[in-house]
Amino acid sequence: MTSIALRSACLAAVLALVPRSDVAQADPVAEFYKGKTVSVIVPVGPGGTYDFYGRLGAKIMEKHLPGNPTVITQLMTGAGGAVAAAYLDKVAAKDGTVLLSMHASSPQNQVLGVTGDQYDLRKFLMVGQFVPLNSSLTVWRETSPALTIQDAMKKEVVLGSTGAGSYQYQLPALMNALLGTKFKIILGFKSVSEENIAMERGEIHGRGGTIVSWAITQPHWVKDNKIAHLVQIGAKRVKGFEDVPLVQDLTTNPDHKKAFMLIGAAAQLGRSLVGTPGIPPDRAKAIRAAFEKGMKDPEILAQAKTWKLDIDPVSGEDMERTVEAILDTPQQVVDLVKKTLKIKPKKAK
Repeated sequence: MTSIALRSACLAAVLALVPRSDVAQADPVAEFYKGKTVSVIVPVGPGGTYDFYGRLGAKIMEKHLPGNPTVITQLMTGAGGAVAAAYLDKVAAKDGTVLLSMHASSPQNQVLGVTGDQYDLRKFLMVGQFVPLNSSLTVWRETSPALTIQDAMKKEVVLGSTGAGSYQYQLPALMNALLGTKFKIILGFKSVSEENIAMERGEIHGRGGTIVSWAITQPHWVKDNKIAHLVQIGAKRVKGFEDVPLVQDLTTNPDHKKAFMLIGAAAQLGRSLVGTPGIPPDRAKAIRAAFEKGMKDPEILAQAKTWKLDIDPVSGEDMERTVEAILDTPQQVVDLVKKTLKIKPKKAK
């Protein structure tokens, strides 16, 4: 072999050992998710906005997570979302294969000690929120003795609730104590669909729900003017519902206002996706990135429009800051709400 040929052979051998930038490197996240099934837990029965946003989240993850896993939704109802949140914290795999369409009541229930040590949202991965949504107390016009909040301070109005840990119970109960309303709250409903049937039958006068959800779940009720919104709760009045009063505006007591805002903080975190504690950082980053891509995906946005779902996304990082603010609510306000709602914190197990 000539010296030139020898040098060429040596150079080729050396170059063969150097990684080439144009050769695709294996993506460990894609490798993990390939062939896997990811579950999106829905904490409330079918037919409501949790269900629809949960299904939208499943579509996003199936399309945009590396490795294109199969993504399914799974119902896990009970205790105002506490059953599902506890499952994520204590039972579910911590590998990025289980997500939750988080119940709006989960943050304040942790603050109030309603759920004991069943879950700790500080440890959860905040993926992103589809839209901040105000909640309302809404009644059936034909049977309700009150069609305004002022009337509800004079006449008994029967409301349904899925559980004592839900704002469907906490908001009207707090209003009874701090504002003098006369709501009678019936616990034990398994879903908003059950509550809707009870409203039509005259078994209850109304229920709590996101103020925009009625156009999704019961569009004919809205079109035929069968329902009336007594009050809404959130940081500000929802566009199109400016005539519905904010509950915190019904009092001048500063601590009472803060107490209602603690319950109303749910609007800032409900209809969102969260992940379990302990998801490996690279997968957590990929899950958040998938959500962000989904919020810009024309196909996903078209599906949301078909389902009449509002989209105004909040990032996972912003959600983290909101969670911290809610969990750090001043103790005197927490004590006021606990005393008013007669909440006895569960002991840690």
